[in-house]
Amino acid sequence: MQTALPSPIATSCHGGLPRWQVRRVTDYIDANLGATLRTASLAATLGLSVSHFTRAFKHSVGVPPRMYVIRRRLAAACEAMVSSDTPLTTIAHAHGFCDQSHFTRTFHEVIGLSPHVWRCLNRPGVAADPYESEQKRTIELDMVEAA
Repeated sequence: MQTALPSPIATSCHGGLPRWQVRRVTDYIDANLGATLRTASLAATLGLSVSHFTRAFKHSVGVPPRMYVIRRRLAAACEAMVSSDTPLTTIAHAHGFCDQSHFTRTFHEVIGLSPHVWRCLNRPGVAADPYESEQKRTIELDMVEAA
């Protein structure tokens, strides 16, 4: 006689956070992307210990809270880079990075490109070559004319 396997819903809920808690903490993260978000403060929003929250969050969402926050910050920064000409330093500060260097390093680690290159490749109406600049073109034209 075969035994019934547990349903995927029952298995996925065991050890994780209920949907309402996931929604509450992710809404809190999205509302506070520019602020310092420590795991302890995220756990406190649900009244859980840090260790239990971290384990349950990873089980429910698939990544640890720190990585989730980084990904959400980067996603919001990407939206800002595509929709405006705001300097990268301003975007970095607005999305919770301490400076542009931290933003660039994190962006490159996660996405594989620098923010400047990504922005150039993803903005409509911008040159396809992210390293193309007016100064570079002028120098190249001067070199061609001199030859």
